[in-house]
Amino acid sequence: MERKGNRLSGYDSSRYGTRNVNISRDAIKRYKQSRRRKDNNAPKIIALVLASMLVIALVIFGIVRFIQYRSEKKEIEGYSALEMKQDIYIDFSILGMKEPFSIKGLTLQDVYDKVLGSYNFNIIIKNSNPEIDIFEMPEYGTPATDENYDKYLKGQNSDDLGSGQAVEVENPLSDITISATKDTYKLPDFLEGQIKEFVDEIYDKYLYLSKNEFDKKGVDVTSSDFTPDFKFEAKINDINLDDSLSQLSRLWDTKAVRGQIEKFDSKINEFVFGDDHRGYLIDQDELRQRIISEINAGNLDTELWTVLNMVDASGPSVKSKYKYVSVFETWTSNNEKRNNNIRNACNGLNGYIVKPGQEFSFNKVIGQRTEERGYDYAPAYLEGQVVEELGGGICQVSTTLYNAVFGSGLTTTYRKSHTFEPSYITPGLDATVSFYGPDYKFINDSEYSVGIRASYEKNKVKIEIFAVPILEEGVTQNLVSSKLQDLEVPSISIINEGKASRGSKGSEWQVYKVVKRGDEEIERVFDHQTIYHGHTPTAFEENTYVDDDGVLQTNKFVETRKEEPTTKASTTRNIDSAEEEIAPPESTNIVFEMAPGGTSSTGQPQ
Repeated sequence: MERKGNRLSGYDSSRYGTRNVNISRDAIKRYKQSRRRKDNNAPKIIALVLASMLVIALVIFGIVRFIQYRSEKKEIEGYSALEMKQDIYIDFSILGMKEPFSIKGLTLQDVYDKVLGSYNFNIIIKNSNPEIDIFEMPEYGTPATDENYDKYLKGQNSDDLGSGQAVEVENPLSDITISATKDTYKLPDFLEGQIKEFVDEIYDKYLYLSKNEFDKKGVDVTSSDFTPDFKFEAKINDINLDDSLSQLSRLWDTKAVRGQIEKFDSKINEFVFGDDHRGYLIDQDELRQRIISEINAGNLDTELWTVLNMVDASGPSVKSKYKYVSVFETWTSNNEKRNNNIRNACNGLNGYIVKPGQEFSFNKVIGQRTEERGYDYAPAYLEGQVVEELGGGICQVSTTLYNAVFGSGLTTTYRKSHTFEPSYITPGLDATVSFYGPDYKFINDSEYSVGIRASYEKNKVKIEIFAVPILEEGVTQNLVSSKLQDLEVPSISIINEGKASRGSKGSEWQVYKVVKRGDEEIERVFDHQTIYHGHTPTAFEENTYVDDDGVLQTNKFVETRKEEPTTKASTTRNIDSAEEEIAPPESTNIVFEMAPGGTSSTGQPQ
């Protein structure tokens, strides 16, 4: 039959009738609709299949993890609670255990308890450096301790309201964890880890075996001919031992040096150079072998000397390279007590040698300022007020040192400015100190020792840095400070006695590091910013009033004095008729420019 258009070719309507044709068309229509519905449901079916597969995968994963968990738990429980069924004997004679013992019936923890507490590990390594008398442990950011200084009570007698600077310098010894002196080092017990690993391996292999592979029936385990199943011996490859010896070498190794300064001769006021010194390096491989040999011989309480490889000093002596790389001077007032304190501080600083990597601390080097040590009471700041303090004035020494250190190229690690503007240095260039407060610190981040020479004479403080040059030849650096703005005078404070004062404004200063090659400036970069407080004005209550804004004001500053009684019937009166205007405090700001030779040019302050 041939289909043409919408009709069927060869169709006999008289035989089949019209109704059958309509039924066939309806069937075809329903079939097509059914197919379309199935096509529309296909994404839902696919999503359902994928979701089912995901659920099945999660179930399978959960079952696998549960089996693993049960297996791990069984293993953990076996280590902590199960007893060894094998009749295994272990020899721990190098630990001082005379006879082998059986671990049958013992848990892993039982063996730990029995073995680890049975020996005394006390191996001492001694430094065989032939120059041990002059050898010093390397320091980096760790000044020598001082018993009094370590009782540091911050906040007492301190000028701590100024702006501070702190510089973190990378410490190459920051990862050192061992504790050693220059002479001896007690080796940590690295055997504990080896013992645990040794016993763990035995339990891992034999704990769950059902067959007894170590049957000792009929064997006399007390006989001298009895051979234990396992014998513990120390292994030479141990990460903890390697780490300890590596750190020890970094502390005890010395490099060869020719002609470095070693001391100061106060009689001639000069630094003294040492002889050429060989370098001494620990032979770690040899020391490691000797340690293991001693342990396996049963010597766990012994002393071992280091074996050193010597390195001769070569090249030219550094003695010829030393020179005064930086000089800085400031002028003092005519206050005799203050100048006495400055002289004492300079004497304590003069000749001090800072080793490579050592951090200098002004407070630790100079020490506590006391009358017994010759210090006098002189003006100083306490919590923003001027007071009489033992050692007052020595901030001028720390300030002069700060500028000399900066000019040398060394790194200042901590400084703090005064509360108020200083008069003997350009504001922004000062470094205040107080034994119970701020400190001044710098680090010798150069290759060789650095010497400090300090003096006070005829109102002049002079500090020189003696070192192998740190900056490039012909290059100098110094600090230049300029005022950004004045700050408002603080609010008036009412007093009951003393002298009235107008107070003073505060100020803000910006400081730049200026680098020159000869007379040519090659770099100018921001270094720090400093804010100084203003002095608080004071007035007597009768001379003040409150303005419309509720602020305390005064039109005049009147000095009020209390008159001493002339008779037994004492009287006190205010001398209002003798009003006196109190002038604001004056100061001279001195701008320092480093001369090509490193010496500052200064002016005479008030």
